Amino acid sequence: MQPWNSIEKDNDKKPVDRNAQRQKKNEMIEKNRQAGKNQFSKETNHL
Repeated sequence: MQPWNSIEKDNDKKPVDRNAQRQKKNEMIEKNRQAGKNQFSKETNHL
């Protein structure tokens, strides 16, 4: 018995380098952090 999705399955897919993706994402996060974006502060500035 074949798996239910064996017909649509694409076995020719290229493997995705998750490590490289994560590294790229972390570099972007770090760059944004150094630029002062997405800052979170517990103190409220409003009265």
